[in-house]
Amino acid sequence: MAVEWINFVIFNAVAPIPELHKVSDAGAGKNLMQLTPTRDAELIACGCANSTLGGVLTASPIAGSQSVSPAILVHGVLKALQNQGLKVRLHCYQLGLEQQPDFSGNSLDDIVCHHCPLGEEARLIKQRLLPELARQLHAGEGHVIAECGVGGTTFATLWLRHWLEWNITLAGSTKDPDKLAIKEQVLALLTEKFAHFPCKVLPFLQHQQASDPVQRALCALLMTRCSDNTVLELKLAGGMMFVAPLLALGADAVRHQLKIATTRWVLEGKDAQAVLSRLPSAYEVVPSTTDFNRSVYRALHLYEQGYVVEGCGLGGCLVLAEQWGLSQQQIIDSLDAAVKPWLE
Repeated sequence: MAVEWINFVIFNAVAPIPELHKVSDAGAGKNLMQLTPTRDAELIACGCANSTLGGVLTASPIAGSQSVSPAILVHGVLKALQNQGLKVRLHCYQLGLEQQPDFSGNSLDDIVCHHCPLGEEARLIKQRLLPELARQLHAGEGHVIAECGVGGTTFATLWLRHWLEWNITLAGSTKDPDKLAIKEQVLALLTEKFAHFPCKVLPFLQHQQASDPVQRALCALLMTRCSDNTVLELKLAGGMMFVAPLLALGADAVRHQLKIATTRWVLEGKDAQAVLSRLPSAYEVVPSTTDFNRSVYRALHLYEQGYVVEGCGLGGCLVLAEQWGLSQQQIIDSLDAAVKPWLE
């Protein structure tokens, strides 16, 4: 019997926001936020972060809110899928990030890493990811496409406000009122700066202050046909950072079929249902159902309280595990096992 492969594709990037640490909890602070995606990729593959923070080795996945990075939970779910006999290959896309991940001690079956400078995301996606997804399709392999875009909810909000013309608010990495106030100031400046842009994606993609690398990579993937005209069924594992480009593009510009898997907490967000109702009906949105209150750890309970809602493809991995027949308890046990070394 052939071994089944799951290809976990992740777009890693940092949004172009000065002093990002003042608007996001997805990182270790000033001058260190750009390391978060790289360290999260290491957490996914290895169960610990190998890259240093300011020269100090801090391998822990514990976040500022005393929750844990979704990356360590993805690590746990992928290990549970491996225990079911699946093989997992990580495709790491470092979009404009200088530091490459250190995957020493990883527990995955294969890892492929790609890098591009800022502004070159579309070229990389067309040259590397599209042919690879076509190969996977023809080989009968599965995939999920995730993101770790620090500061990305700010640009998702910018796009949604521009296209939907209402003052939408998205849940991000922080509930800190001071950071939320600064984030709103940043959004007000960005909204004013690009208010004259038409509701067309291309001007936003061509301006590096009007889009972030994840948006540029995703739009390139959605808008480009495979060289042999293969139509892909893309399985997007993410929340509003993926939904915003889909809404901005419109169904006519998308060259592939889509399914979106995310956490149920994304759907419970303040404006989420109103936003999702604008998606074309052909796009299926599947939320995870696993109840994190069943965990023995408060750090996971905080997810149920809205301190973390999505990230690193967590929702897509949970949905994948649920669809493979893992029980809620099996999934929770895999999450608890992944965080236990750091919380006890």
